[in-house]
Formats: sequence, C-alpha cells, structure tokens
Amino acid sequence: MLGMLSSQKAPSLVAAALLAVMGLLGMHQEQALMVSGTWSSGEDVTSRLAEREATLNLRSEAEALLLSFTRAQMTRFYWGEFASSLDELGLTVGEPLIAHVQRSKNLTMLWLAPQHGEEAYLSIVRRDSSGTRLERLHCRGNVSRLKQPFLGRCPDGWSAFLPLKNI
Repeated sequence: MLGMLSSQKAPSLVAAALLAVMGLLGMHQEQALMVSGTWSSGEDVTSRLAEREATLNLRSEAEALLLSFTRAQMTRFYWGEFASSLDELGLTVGEPLIAHVQRSKNLTMLWLAPQHGEEAYLSIVRRDSSGTRLERLHCRGNVSRLKQPFLGRCPDGWSAFLPLKNI
C-alpha cells in the first residue's frame, strides 16, 4: 500500500496522523485539568457564586444605609446637633447587619457589622477644623478591625469609597 502512495501524498498523511494524535492528547490533558482544577465540582461553583452574590447584596444594602445615615446626620446637624440613634433619623437596619452609632459634639459614626461575612462598614460625618462645614467619609474593610478608635481616617487596612449613589 505504501508503494502506491506518491511521494507527495505521504507527508500529508503523516502530518494528518500527527495532528490527530496531538489533538487526542490535548483533549485528554484538558479533561485531566478539569477534574483536578479548583472549579471541579458544580457544588463548589454554586456555593462560591452564592457567597459572592450574598456579599454584593450586603454591600449594596450597607452602602444605601451609609448614604441615608450621612444625609440624615447632615440635615440633623443643620437643625442643631447630630442624632444619637438610627431611630431618631427614621432609619432601620436590615437583618444581615448589626449597627452601632457613636456621637459626640463634632462627629457621628455609624459602624455596620455583618452577622455573617467578613466585610464591615463605617460612615463618618464630622465638622471640619473651622467648625463651619461638614465632612463625610465612608470606609469598608475587614470585620476584625471593627470599632477601632477613630483617628480621622479609615481604620488601618480599610479603604475609603464613594457610595454607588454619591451625595
């Protein structure tokens, strides 16, 4: 049979055979990677996606509450002084969050901690150094740094951010 093949067709057949073998090897290796990879289980993927969705929903709820708190405290300060609780501002906290309000003559803070999860939040409204204007700050970070003494900035390891619906 090889005698019947012309010298022009033989290299094409050899190349086709090599390509077929390489393709089969590639498919086998891809399957091995899929089995041993980090996304191997459908349950893992589902639980990771559910966890990510819960974090994003909590973040959205927290940012909305921080924004409402900031606006309400700025209004309250305009009329006299900062409010000492969320009830005084007409705000409520959803079930997945635990809120704590701190207030002094020159500043007010809302700390939000998740009942489950790692991301906590902070909203600060304070008088500026001249005492004539108000400043605001929103922070997000790990729950392990919650309720640190306020040093005029976000707690160490936390980052400042602007809420989705900026003031």
